[in-house]
Amino acid sequence: MTPFKLTLLAKACLITGLALTSPTLVAAEKTIPELVDAVNGTPDAASREAGKKVKLRNHTKGFCTSGTFKPDPQLQQTLAIPFFNQDAIKVTARFSLGGTNPQISDKTAGRFMSLKIDGDKENLNFVTTNVPVFFASNLEDFFTFQTKVKQGAEGKQWLIDNQPSAKAFFDYVKQLPPSPSFANSRYYGVNSFLFSPQKGGAQQGETVAGKWIFEPVAGTAALSASELANLGDDFLKAEFLARIKTQPAQWNLYIQLAETGDEINDPTVIWPETRQRLLVGQVVINGGRDSDPQVQQCDKGIFNPLLLPKGIAASADPILNARTAAYVESFIRRQ
Repeated sequence: MTPFKLTLLAKACLITGLALTSPTLVAAEKTIPELVDAVNGTPDAASREAGKKVKLRNHTKGFCTSGTFKPDPQLQQTLAIPFFNQDAIKVTARFSLGGTNPQISDKTAGRFMSLKIDGDKENLNFVTTNVPVFFASNLEDFFTFQTKVKQGAEGKQWLIDNQPSAKAFFDYVKQLPPSPSFANSRYYGVNSFLFSPQKGGAQQGETVAGKWIFEPVAGTAALSASELANLGDDFLKAEFLARIKTQPAQWNLYIQLAETGDEINDPTVIWPETRQRLLVGQVVINGGRDSDPQVQQCDKGIFNPLLLPKGIAASADPILNARTAAYVESFIRRQ
């Protein structure tokens, strides 16, 4: 294992605590290795070993690039998050499609954006998708979903017939048209976090719950059937990297705030669009650091959504709290 990989693993171990030694720490219902097997489609020892040889992982098809994050100074009037008191902060980004198939077509609707924002003393990672609703609210349903979708049409129909959250997810994806660019997608953090308000500010109480939303400055866009037919299966990476050579891709980052009665520990629930949003800042992806080893190696590590600065804490969402341990398990299998 290279020194770079050892460093990544050491950091992951420190972050996840007992995650590497206690695979049942998240829930007795399913272990972390079982969850990773469900995602990878490796239910037995033979398939698991075969998966390790090809470095099987979710979001296999993707690429890394870079940019900056510019915090909005007005945020500090509402929330007490010292991390956002900095000027422009360096960003490492990975854009990807879902699944373990490296040949998946870009004509599918799913788009994913993961970010590492590395400040002077603290860090903040994001794992986001263009679908605002998740397909499972607990680890048991997550395992069932991942297992059933590997069975093809029959398994998908079972989920539609037996799991309302899975049906709602499929219904949303079905009406979601593919975007012509990663830059034309809105990205959601489906899990909730807890934010510390400024004392005496508009938000009262010890913490306020919220979700991340990235709004594309270029606006959202959808490919028509005729446009889609004229494209190949691998247009997204080339389009994006060509785009940022002339004009950066940009997103405004917001926190959508929960109100009393909103479900904050269940990612299958979408909050009303009328919920208040706070502008956090702007992500600017321009490829300026793409020659840096950190950027070139970013797809070999993990994006840890629980690596949080002071003033931000994880909610009790079981899906959120299983992510890091699962990512570390997947990372270890790829070495």
